[in-house]
Amino acid sequence: MINYNVDNNQIIFTFKEDINFETVRQIETKVREMAIPQQPKEIVIDLKQVRFIDSTGVGFLISWIHPLISDYQIRVINSSLPVKNILQICKLDTLVDIA
Repeated sequence: MINYNVDNNQIIFTFKEDINFETVRQIETKVREMAIPQQPKEIVIDLKQVRFIDSTGVGFLISWIHPLISDYQIRVINSSLPVKNILQICKLDTLVDIA
C-alpha cells in the first residue's frame, strides 16, 4: 500500500500500488494516520511502483499535498511516463516538482 520513512534530509512516502478509485480510500486512511514530523522539511513521494493513477487518485494527491506545501518542499519521483503525463495534465506540477 504505502510505506513511510524518515531519512537524513527527507520524509519519503513510497506508494506500493496504483492510486485509483479502488485503492484510494485505504491509502488515504493510512496517510492520515501517519504523523508527519516537522523536520526535515522535504517530502519525497516515490511513485516507482504506481503503474496507473485515475482522477480519484489525482484528487487524493492534491488534497493531501496542498496543505503541506506551505511547510514542506515536496517532490514526486520515479513516476512512469503515463503517470507523469496524467499528473502534468492535472497541473500537479504547478504545486510540486515532478521528476
